[in-house]
Amino acid sequence: MARVFIGFMACLFFVNCTKKEGEIEKNIPYIISQENKSIIRNNDTVSPPPPIPGWLTYGTNTFIINSDSTAYYLQNKGLGMICGTPNTDTIPYFADLDPRDLIEISNKNIYDFIKLNYKDDFRNATFIASQSDTLNSKIFFDLNKFLNYFKKGRDFIVIRRTTQEEDTIIYYKRNNKYYNSADIKWDKTRIKFPELVKFVKKPK
Repeated sequence: MARVFIGFMACLFFVNCTKKEGEIEKNIPYIISQENKSIIRNNDTVSPPPPIPGWLTYGTNTFIINSDSTAYYLQNKGLGMICGTPNTDTIPYFADLDPRDLIEISNKNIYDFIKLNYKDDFRNATFIASQSDTLNSKIFFDLNKFLNYFKKGRDFIVIRRTTQEEDTIIYYKRNNKYYNSADIKWDKTRIKFPELVKFVKKPK
């Protein structure tokens, strides 16, 4: 009887180890800079995805990785129609973000949160943003899995580095400081304000 019990425990241990190894293999770290480069596949060069237009940087939903188990969530105040065609500028547009708009969520309720906030009546443009180049946290893997689960039709999900504006409001959020965007010395090579936005007419 003792031998049977020992054999059973050994099998259970082996199954658990195999499962953990499988999970580790599945959750491969995501390196943003590497994903944005051309890759060679079957002797063919696969081009990276096109850069994000500045006006679309924040999409409809943005999740910013905060720690191994938490993220900040931002919902765009409004992504409406744009008259004319913006030039090919990829510098993020000033979005008037505010630290108070950041909602902190944990991976314990991420499924229900996405289910409640993902819209069925229009195209969801979702961004996962990170202050580091390598993503290897549980919250990232959970986010990526559940966002793709709810993805439909013309929805899209993009993983990118945080913008200057996001980094700024995160700093003020974490340090519980008063924030006024007018007081910030913005690096205007990394952010574009409305008066600097140029539009070109659609070709006839």
